[in-house]
Amino acid sequence: MIDSNPVYESINWYVLNHIATTPARNSAQRTVDRFNDVEQLDLQLFAPSYVVREEKDGVVSMKRMHLTFHYVFLRGKLSDIKRLCRMENGFSFLLNRSGGARYAIIDDATMRSFQIIAKAYENELPYYSLEDIDLEAGDLVEVVNGDFPGLVGTFIPRLKSNTGNIVLRVDQNLGTVAYNIKVSDVRVLEFARDSRRVYDQIDAFVPRLLKALRAHHDSQRLSASLISQLSVFCRRFEVVKLNNPKLEAKLYALLSVANSILGNMEESSRFRDLYERRRQSLTNPVTIALVTLLFAVNDRDHVMLRDGNTLIGGVTATSALQRSLAEEYNYYLSR
Repeated sequence: MIDSNPVYESINWYVLNHIATTPARNSAQRTVDRFNDVEQLDLQLFAPSYVVREEKDGVVSMKRMHLTFHYVFLRGKLSDIKRLCRMENGFSFLLNRSGGARYAIIDDATMRSFQIIAKAYENELPYYSLEDIDLEAGDLVEVVNGDFPGLVGTFIPRLKSNTGNIVLRVDQNLGTVAYNIKVSDVRVLEFARDSRRVYDQIDAFVPRLLKALRAHHDSQRLSASLISQLSVFCRRFEVVKLNNPKLEAKLYALLSVANSILGNMEESSRFRDLYERRRQSLTNPVTIALVTLLFAVNDRDHVMLRDGNTLIGGVTATSALQRSLAEEYNYYLSR
């Protein structure tokens, strides 16, 4: 029997097309409600309106889109949803043309993100064409602050801006989007493959951490700006997957010391443990000198500090970081 197939019995969110057969408002929901009553089921419908963002004379507005096929999402067993689609009610399956399963399915986590966007935009999903962008080039992020907490999607940064858009795929060429998300309001779950952003962002943080470390060592009060920079970095990188042991070791060292400066000792200890598991992967003398400096100053370990200075002394200073490290070692050793 067809119902013995586990695919038919598993509960998923399916993407359907719906063309209203009557002009009545909320006809899709009414149809599902009637079907549930008759069949004694509990199919769940998510049927947002679709809008497109328009900007004219600096004023942004959302304009309702009238799509030939209106995408809706229905949660239930495939066997039950197939029975619904066989009726003359405007529902039909969206076929998955990218391979794999025959019907388009949205996992629960992605659906939660769709609903977070729709809630923020009053049950509307901004329409976003995927034809002109490469989602693989974006970073997978989670929003932790602002209007979209819990939203997970691909972050597409805006040029020369501290904001970007978070895009989620609905179909092969259709997505939805949350606009103007601050970089400081997201944490990175996974950087895009072959992206240089992770290297750039970690390297850009080092001078800020060295500045904060010196102030902390000298018992000076950190500025609100510096505290914010450390907090944002810790939040942004606390769960990121890098799949690069050398870079992970460096990142864990930065996170351990940054959290220690902020007073988050439990997190500092956690990242110190993670660093210790990766420390043998470090081979670059400059990176080792950096990490040694951070832990030596934070732990007030002068023996470690002298060892690190010997290491950096054997490297010709050809970069800004090498010159900065030499200055920092001289500063602490002269105290």
